[in-house]
Amino acid sequence: MSDDSLAGKRVLVTGASSGIGAETAKLLASRGARVAVHYNRHKEAARAVVESIQSSGGDAAMLCADLLDPQSWHALVMQTLQSLDGLDALVNNAGAIIESKAVLELDRNAWEQTFTLNVEAPFFISQQAFNYMQKSNGGKIINISSIGVKYGGSSTSLHYSAAKAALETVTLGLAKAGAPYNILVNAIRPGFIATPFHASTSPGAVERRIEKIPLQRAGDPLDIARMILFLLASSGDYITGQIFSVTGGD
Repeated sequence: MSDDSLAGKRVLVTGASSGIGAETAKLLASRGARVAVHYNRHKEAARAVVESIQSSGGDAAMLCADLLDPQSWHALVMQTLQSLDGLDALVNNAGAIIESKAVLELDRNAWEQTFTLNVEAPFFISQQAFNYMQKSNGGKIINISSIGVKYGGSSTSLHYSAAKAALETVTLGLAKAGAPYNILVNAIRPGFIATPFHASTSPGAVERRIEKIPLQRAGDPLDIARMILFLLASSGDYITGQIFSVTGGD
């Protein structure tokens, strides 16, 4: 068995209909994992991810949940346990900026919804996963943060970066709580990645952003997926409580 084998591992990837989540789901499945592909609005895109996995001989299930609804958090984990017959790893990838607004224009709705999606949902989904994992020989949890934590975000994304900073703190706390049960918890801080997340960014702004990256290119979703694979495979069995930057040197 190769060092990056995930044969038989059962993994939930949130926000897996496109971008980092989609590439992660496909890569993990290609290494033998059984993957629950979570989506919210983009059903056909999620179906395409599942069909791609299945056509390559992999095993995937498609699960829908609106993570802005607290009632969905427990239900999503329960659906995963039922679909995959258990859970060995969780990738909290789903996240978004709810209303890009300048600092003086930020209102409580944008702030609270952004924190709900990017901090509360990952924490309480992790809590449910943790509850199962501590009774079944451990597991792994990976939270997807953002390079915005390093810089405080852009002029219109302070609330998103603040939420991701909180998610990194949640990562450290969960890692300490999980260690006695062999539940390993880490976070990945992606840099500027070429995904639909940046679809509304003007071409000129994209070029200026890329100029600031030492490697002089945007990252690919696969760059993040490979780091996730590294942590979920046996290569990550002695790693917990860490924040990994995958940013092209940014």
